[in-house]
Amino acid sequence: MKSYDYIIVGAGSAGCVLANRLSEDPKIEVCLLEAGAPAHSPIFTVPLGVMAALNHRTNWKFSTAPQAALKNREIYTPRGKTLGGTSMINGMVYLRGLPEDYNEWSSLGNTGWSWDDVLPYFLKSENNENFRDDPLHNTDGLMSVRFLNKANPITERYLEASQSLQHKLVEDLNGADPNGVGYFQSTTTKGRRASTSRAFLKPARNRKNLTVLTRSPVSRLIMEGNRAAGVVVQSDGPEQKIHASREVILSAGSYLSPKILMLSGIGDRAELNAHSIASTHHLPGVGKNLQDHPSCPFFYKSKSRVPYGISLPVLPRLLWNGIEYALRRQGLLASNIMECGGLFKTDPAKSRPDIQHIFMPGYRQPPPNMIGYGHGYSLNIILLRPESRGEVCLAGSDPKLLPIIDPKHLENDADMETLATAYKKGRRILSNLAFDALQAEEVLPGPSVQSDEDLIDFIRGNAATIFHPVGTCKMGADDDSTAVLDPRLKVRGINGLRVADASIMPRIIGGNTNAPTIMIAEKAADMIKQDAQAR
Repeated sequence: MKSYDYIIVGAGSAGCVLANRLSEDPKIEVCLLEAGAPAHSPIFTVPLGVMAALNHRTNWKFSTAPQAALKNREIYTPRGKTLGGTSMINGMVYLRGLPEDYNEWSSLGNTGWSWDDVLPYFLKSENNENFRDDPLHNTDGLMSVRFLNKANPITERYLEASQSLQHKLVEDLNGADPNGVGYFQSTTTKGRRASTSRAFLKPARNRKNLTVLTRSPVSRLIMEGNRAAGVVVQSDGPEQKIHASREVILSAGSYLSPKILMLSGIGDRAELNAHSIASTHHLPGVGKNLQDHPSCPFFYKSKSRVPYGISLPVLPRLLWNGIEYALRRQGLLASNIMECGGLFKTDPAKSRPDIQHIFMPGYRQPPPNMIGYGHGYSLNIILLRPESRGEVCLAGSDPKLLPIIDPKHLENDADMETLATAYKKGRRILSNLAFDALQAEEVLPGPSVQSDEDLIDFIRGNAATIFHPVGTCKMGADDDSTAVLDPRLKVRGINGLRVADASIMPRIIGGNTNAPTIMIAEKAADMIKQDAQAR
C-alpha cells in the first residue's frame, strides 16, 4: 500500500490549490488523485473554447433527475473531469459574492468564515491585472484576473439600456457596492484561460513531494474504526489502496464528494442500508442541502453582423480573428463571451441583490449545442438566492454508477415568482432603444409570450442552471443536525477526513462559484497546516 501524508481526492478548482499549498513544505508527502485524464486540446486554453468545452469528453456530463417544476425535464449539468476540473470548462467569470453572504455563513455558527475572515484568502490567490493599490484586490497571487482587452461593441448597448432604467454603472463588480451593471473580470491572462491547473498545479508539478495520479477514480475511503486511513482507487484494472498517515481531503465537488462519503458508509443509515452498504457513521446531512443558480435565457437574432456569430459574409473577419489571436492574443478568440452583466434587486427593500445578468454578444443555443448559425445576442437571467433545496443520492452500491442529482429547481413558489419578475425586467432592458440599430428579433421566448401565465409556462419549459452546485457537505454549528462538517471542514465524527470544495457552503453565494471555491481551498490549506502544527 502506497503511503502519503495527505491524499487529495479531485484535482479541480479546490484540489489543485490544495496540492500547491500543502506541498510547499518539502517534508510533507502529498498525493493528488484525479478521475479524468489530462486535457491538451486548445479549447481548454483559448477562452472562446468554452463554447465547445462544456460538451467535451473531459466532462462528467451529469444530468439531473426529472425536475417536477420544470415539466419533468432532465437538466444538463457539466462538471470537469480533468486536471483543473470545472475551472477548465467554466465561463471564467470572476465574481466573489457579497460580504453579506459570508457574514451569513458566520451567523449560522461557522466561526472563521465571515467576510473579514475570508477576504485575505481571496486576496492570497488573486493576481489582478487591472485593480492595483486597491484594498479589495491583490496583484501577486497565482490566479490571474483581468478585464478583456477588447469587448464586443454591443456590450455598450446593454450597459446603456440598463442605465436608462436606473441601474448604475459599476466599475468593479467585486467592489464595495456591486449593485448595478458593468464589465466582468475573467480568469484569463494574455488571451488564455487561467485554470487552477495552470495557475496552481503547474508551478508545483516538479516538486518531488507531490504525486499526481490521473485516471484514478476513488471508489471509497479506507476506514479504520472512526478514522479515514486512505482511499481505494478503482479504474479498469484491480483496485489500488493508498494510505494517508495524516488526512484524506475530499475535493471532488458537490456531486462526487457526498457520493464517496456514502459509498464509504458515511451518510444517512437508512439510505445506505437500502443499497446494502454497511453504515460506518450515521450522518444524515450527507448529500442534502443541494443548491444551484437556476436561470432562464433570452435569445435574439440580429440583422446586424456586429455581434459575434457565424455566417458566410463574416468569414474574412473570422479569419482575421484567428490571425489577431495568433499575433496579439486579442479579439474574438480571447473572449469568454460572458463579457458584461450585473447584479440586481427585484425589490429595493432587499438587503442584497437576488438576480444576476450575464449578457453575451453572440447568437447561441441552449447547452449542449451552444453555437448557432447567424448573429445576435443573449441575456441569462439568474436567480442568486433560491429557497429550493435538493439532494444527491446514490444510484446503487457500484462506484461506477453516477449519483442521482435532484436539485428540485424552482419547486419553491417564491423562486418562480422572483425569477419571473426578474425576467420581465430583463425584457424591458432588451426592448430599449439602445438595441434598435441591431434590427434584432426575439427568438426565445418570442413575442407571443406575454402574459404571466405564458411566461411561467415558458420558464418551466426552458429554465436550466449556470452550473453552480453547492452545499451537499455543508459546514455548520455543533447543534446543527444536518451539518456534515465543522467550521474547520472536518467530517463530524470521523478523524483524518475533511471536505474542501463548493459542497461545504451552507448557503449559496450571490455570484459565480469558482472564485469562492478557490478561496475555500486556500483557507482549508491554512487550517490543515495549523492543525498539523498543533498536534
